[in-house]
Amino acid sequence: MTNTVPSKHRLAIPDEAFSDRAAQAADTLEQLLARHPEATAASVSMLLGEDEAAVDVPIDVLKLLVRMLAETASGNAVAVSPVNAELTTQQAADLLNVSRPYLVKLLDERRIPFRRVGNRRRILLADIMTFKHDDESERRAIAAELSAKSEQSNQDA
Repeated sequence: MTNTVPSKHRLAIPDEAFSDRAAQAADTLEQLLARHPEATAASVSMLLGEDEAAVDVPIDVLKLLVRMLAETASGNAVAVSPVNAELTTQQAADLLNVSRPYLVKLLDERRIPFRRVGNRRRILLADIMTFKHDDESERRAIAAELSAKSEQSNQDA
């Protein structure tokens, strides 16, 4: 069985009250993490009604929770997917903020790995995120190079 990414329409945009609570929680957790940068795990206590529980949570998971809370505080819906989740071409295009035909072109050029299921293409979320990271790094390098050339030409003038 393969994992799939939840479709967008299942996500609910947080309302203002929800966003405010998320912002307070994110701020509290960020401050706590900043005071203990060497920590590798944290004990998290929860009280739901009459039930109380404490669990040890890896710091990386807690940092992910802070990022999710910060996104929610900004009014964005958040979805969590395993990196081995498979995306449709439309989901992958949405994630990259490109058109589906452009994504298909990238796939056909073998710039992003994929597999076929019948006549459909499936792309691993991890491969999309790797492509996105590499593409952003390349764009930053090009922008830095152009900026340096611009500064050089201004100095020469």
